[in-house]
Amino acid sequence: MRIKKQKTILRARACSFAFACVVMSSAGLSQTETPVLRDWNEVMLNAIRNDLARPNVHARNLYHFTEGIYHLQLRTEGAATEAIDSEVAVWPEDNEALLTIQNDEINFDHAVAAYGYRFIQLRYAQSPGWAFTLSNLVTAFISSTSSTPNVLLSTSPAAAWGWACAEAINTAYQFDGANQDGDYDNTCYEPVNDPLDVTAEGSCTAPVEFPNRWQPLAFGGGFVDQAGNQTFEDVVPFSGANWGNVTPYALDPAEAMYAERDGCTYPVYLDPGPPIMLGESSDTQYEWQTGFAHVAVWQNHLDVTDGVTIDISPGACGNINAYPANPDYLYGIDEGGDFGTGHALNPVTGIPYPAQNVLRGDYTRVLAEFWADGPESETPPGHWFTILNVVTDHPDFNWKWEGKGEPLPPNAYLARAYRLLGGTMHDAAIAAWSVKGYYDFVRPITAIRYMLSKGQSSQSELPSYDPEGVPLIEGVFELVQEGDPILESEPEALGTVKTHRWLAGDEGSDGEFGWTTGCAWRPFQMPTFVTPPFAGYVSGHSTYSRAAADALSFATGSRYFPGGVGIFEVEAGTFLAFESGPSEAFELQWATYQDAADQCALSRIWGGIHPPMDDIRGREMGKQVAQLAIAQFREELDVIFTPVMCPEDIDGNGNVGTNDLLALLSKYGEDCE
Repeated sequence: MRIKKQKTILRARACSFAFACVVMSSAGLSQTETPVLRDWNEVMLNAIRNDLARPNVHARNLYHFTEGIYHLQLRTEGAATEAIDSEVAVWPEDNEALLTIQNDEINFDHAVAAYGYRFIQLRYAQSPGWAFTLSNLVTAFISSTSSTPNVLLSTSPAAAWGWACAEAINTAYQFDGANQDGDYDNTCYEPVNDPLDVTAEGSCTAPVEFPNRWQPLAFGGGFVDQAGNQTFEDVVPFSGANWGNVTPYALDPAEAMYAERDGCTYPVYLDPGPPIMLGESSDTQYEWQTGFAHVAVWQNHLDVTDGVTIDISPGACGNINAYPANPDYLYGIDEGGDFGTGHALNPVTGIPYPAQNVLRGDYTRVLAEFWADGPESETPPGHWFTILNVVTDHPDFNWKWEGKGEPLPPNAYLARAYRLLGGTMHDAAIAAWSVKGYYDFVRPITAIRYMLSKGQSSQSELPSYDPEGVPLIEGVFELVQEGDPILESEPEALGTVKTHRWLAGDEGSDGEFGWTTGCAWRPFQMPTFVTPPFAGYVSGHSTYSRAAADALSFATGSRYFPGGVGIFEVEAGTFLAFESGPSEAFELQWATYQDAADQCALSRIWGGIHPPMDDIRGREMGKQVAQLAIAQFREELDVIFTPVMCPEDIDGNGNVGTNDLLALLSKYGEDCE
């Protein structure tokens, strides 16, 4: 399965026609043959790309959007939609509209187009890229219906009904705990640390007061989020600190842990326990320090000048069947990656996966950008919808639900798959952000700079010793000694700690690696972004991706991508946005959905966003989220599609006929017990 990407640095605004703006495509259905639900899913994803990069909010919107799509599709099948888990107490009813969509595909298109148009308008009219989204909406609506909204709503009962369904969903979830009317602002949270000014390079004069807690960043008015939106905020607030209050899909609020902190109550779902803390004991302090130092070690893997090459094919990577109890056994600390040994054979072709040796620095930089927020800034939950769309585009895709039985019509399959993935992503956001909000844990940029401000913690007899400093690691954290070239420009640096790091963002740098003193370490990210504006523990990417991988494995009936391999083509010199590169063309390849999810999780360590403790516990939570969402969805399907037996259907064959009459007459005159 081959995946392609159009280069976009900030936001996918170049596509004025949403249906033509396919982020990832393959040799499947042509653009004119795509199912209407797929078309409008793309319109929804494009609205996300034009909004602020807030993945928890977009997961919620995708969940609600797919719920309405699912409802519309089920009504065309004559199914009992009352079984859908929903906050919508009463769906709009229009018998004429239902009759038309059940008997006329064009009217179903009318209902979906009106629903999609109105829902996106209700949720994204305040987004910074609304003008682009509105242009896409109008073009998509006309393409789908050969009419405009104001005309069609007065002439098509199906369109009026779809419009009303969108309003019903928006109203029903308006008070679900997300604070939609308050633009999703936090309802009970204040950071305990003063902001870190990321424009004051090298300064070690103001270390963070609470190194185990999240620290906001200050940009001097120049913050640009991952979707390319400049907010003009100096200090960027925590996004989604109270997201555990949001009404979930399959998570059970009765099973959440309700914890108090700083005068606020935090529901915590699937509690992974507290992160490793600095200062609790000598053991946990060492783990805290080495965990964050791990991030600095891996950043040096992004340096293409080291000449290290690795095989990134599915024959050498992936295929982790279970995560180890001790995460130290998951990661290759020095060489990078994990212990996955790869797949011996492609199960579809029956032949080995060909090796693909590339520069490790090219591979890791591409991973950090590819998985950061989706190839076109649709954020992680939207990214997995693009992957689902590519999967169903593939010519080998069979449209069988769970890979069983007869193929479903494409719209019927997509409605089910979108519903399951939407619910899964929604609960992944609630679970991960409930943990982020309560534990309020520090990010690597704060932790590493804090340790650098203290000195080194490895040997008390050496200069710059402090038990909370960085561990000395050859090639990463070293002491400045006599004869060091740094002393030529900084003679006062003798005996201090120096750091080998990525220099992009520094004045005069074009992405090189080099040694610096002070506390100026930064992740491999845009200098106007640096780190997502919310706590690190647990990794949202790890949670989203593992949950999505399991959901797609269930829906397709196979853990493998169609054809046994998913391929994303990377062009030389044009892919990277944070700096020029990569130096050569290659392909990202995955055999299974979980392989892709595990790669996404690793990318966040290489990108400087998470230490291992954030990652592995997020993956485990993602597994649990998927299990609950799949069970919930199965239960819905069982109820929706269980036939209702007529009392007159005595023989239970689904029809009332002569045999039922004869059976009744044979009992005539008998006493009823």
